[in-house]
Amino acid sequence: MSEANHTLPLHEAKAATPFIHVAGDLIVRLDSNPLSGLAGFLAAPLASAIAVADRSAAKDDAAPRKILADGNEVPASDPRTDHVAVLFPDTGWIVAVKSLAANGRPFKSQQATEEAGKTLQLLGYNDWQLAPDTVYERHVIDRCYHEPAVDKNLFPDLPTDDWYWTSTVAPWSSASAFDVSLRYGLVHSFHRSYSGFGLACRRARQ
Repeated sequence: MSEANHTLPLHEAKAATPFIHVAGDLIVRLDSNPLSGLAGFLAAPLASAIAVADRSAAKDDAAPRKILADGNEVPASDPRTDHVAVLFPDTGWIVAVKSLAANGRPFKSQQATEEAGKTLQLLGYNDWQLAPDTVYERHVIDRCYHEPAVDKNLFPDLPTDDWYWTSTVAPWSSASAFDVSLRYGLVHSFHRSYSGFGLACRRARQ
């Protein structure tokens, strides 16, 4: 076949090779609609910026918030540590900052710790409960830290000289329940007659 037969007809050449307009660093492909390439070129950064803003807003909405004694909320980054609870919007839990204790000492049993959680009056609510193991694992224990294994900005001054009881009873025996060491970030289970502190929580904004 001759070289001439390899040459595309004019209308096919236009379709296969669109014109390119170069203006400085701006390169725009001109198809049938001369503005389509420019519109796409300008729209991509805008869409990217909107997506970044949406992700940033979603992250801010899910970030923990400190709850002050008067009920006002401030960001977790606020340097104040006189807050009484921490709100976790991503799961809907609010956790009291002060440990459940008997005059500063651990309760004598898991049942006594659990009862103290039920009788807590805080922020105008009386539906507090001893936190389940999932709340400790997700919101309290932070293994980026050590002795205690918690973010002290969120949970300042927690005693660590005993374990913290959870409300989660062991599936193999109702006589045992899970507890955690906030000193090292460990999770264990003991007989419910052992001593321990606790943390109270409730469902937020219910």
